[in-house]
Amino acid sequence: MAQIAVNQSSPQRWRMSLSKSPLLSSAKMPAYVRASLPVRSAVEPHEADRKLLAQLATRIIQIEGPIHIEDIARRIAASFGRERAGSRISSAPQEALKLAERLSSDILNQESFWLTRGQLESPPVRGRSADEGAPSKASNISILELKAALRLAREDNAGGDPAELIRTAARLLGFRRVGPELQARLRQALEQMDAVTAS
Repeated sequence: MAQIAVNQSSPQRWRMSLSKSPLLSSAKMPAYVRASLPVRSAVEPHEADRKLLAQLATRIIQIEGPIHIEDIARRIAASFGRERAGSRISSAPQEALKLAERLSSDILNQESFWLTRGQLESPPVRGRSADEGAPSKASNISILELKAALRLAREDNAGGDPAELIRTAARLLGFRRVGPELQARLRQALEQMDAVTAS
């Protein structure tokens, strides 16, 4: 039977105290923590026991959620010592995630992202500059985390125009520059926030 070597200490999730913080434009958020959960097994990930994969997926979500399904597949592949998640390996997490969702009412799915109830209620904002393995593709960053970063930016600069709020939120997420994909995704999150406020 394969075993997961798990570091039981989960990463601390905290939000800056804005009243005591310097200006957000120069602030740093907690670093993105990547799940590293080596599995001792002689089988390939897609051949592994589904319950083991569900447990592994659950731990990855607890550490990194909200996390895109592509990144979960990469972490599972890495847990088995594989550098990439090929098509056979990529199919295994989908089944494991469905099982994880059935086994735990704490695991949630929103579109292509997986998270815990706690992460839904208080989405983490994490700096990605220190970890090359952290999701940096704009489409792999949850709209929940983008909205949380924009909320922090807006609380610090209530009168800021959308372009400034987007730049500040991008810096909070650890990006030095705002590329077109990230800008479009942050603008989408901002428009969703404004639509809720207006209604």
